[in-house]
Order: sequence, then structure tokens, then C-alpha cells
Amino acid sequence: MLKLLFFFSLCLSVLNADFLHVDSPSARLSDFVYKTPNDAVVKIPKDVKIIIASFEKETGALVNEFLQSQHVTYLVGHSAVFIADITKMPSVITTMFAIPKLKKYKHPIHLNYSEGFGTVVPAKEDMVTLLFVENGKIKEIRYVATKEELRAAIEK
Repeated sequence: MLKLLFFFSLCLSVLNADFLHVDSPSARLSDFVYKTPNDAVVKIPKDVKIIIASFEKETGALVNEFLQSQHVTYLVGHSAVFIADITKMPSVITTMFAIPKLKKYKHPIHLNYSEGFGTVVPAKEDMVTLLFVENGKIKEIRYVATKEELRAAIEK
């Protein structure tokens, strides 16, 4: 009975989640705290046009591998930011393995440590979320699963 009650409350919370959608203000993403792998607090630039969000180790690796093969100014040149949501990662793993590896990348990474990011930014399993921003509002939401799709979406 307790499991059934938990299941229904979980379903209700998912249904009531206030995900970003087309025409949502992108400023909602400023409610979260982002840090670089070197622990500096960073914000999403007001002129951002593309927000790349990763929620899983595999999708984060895909984005990092793609960005590592680009010039260091690739994200800035495309008015884009990369946000890796690491809230699901155990803190021991984050501290001992993930952060040291992330520090080696030349491209900027916004790490999200704030709970609730996944209830605001929509995601699909095994896919990278792309939020296209125009005039402070979400213009389009797209999901990609390969480096080629990621490149095409950013460079369109």
C-alpha cells in the first residue's frame, strides 16, 4: 500500500512539473547556481542563443567529446553554453573523478548542483537537450543523440 501511495504521489509530481516550453522565459534558468569545474560561480549570459543541457554521464561525454574537438571559442562564437546537471552523481564520485576530468577540458562547462533543474529543463533518456533562445524566451526545444546532430543544431 505504501509503495502504491508513493507511486501515485510521484506520478502527480511529474504531472505537475513546470517544465520549460516554447515561449517560456529563459530567465527561469537563472534560478539555479552554476559553477565551473574550478568552483567559480558562473551565470548564463543574457545574450545566449543556445543552451546545451546534459543530464546523464553518456550524454555529457558526447557533448564534451564534441566540444573538445572544436576551437576553445566555439561555444562563445555560437552564443551557446553547456550545462551539465550533476545532481544525480554521488558526491564522492563527483569530487574524486568527475571534477578532475572536467578541469582538463578547454571548453567552458556550467555545472548544475541545484536540485530541481531536471524538473524545469525537459529531457529525454540518452539525449542531449538543446534550448534555442530568442529575445529572452525559449523559441525551440530539440533533442539530439549524436555529435553530428549536435553540430548541425548548433551551426544551423
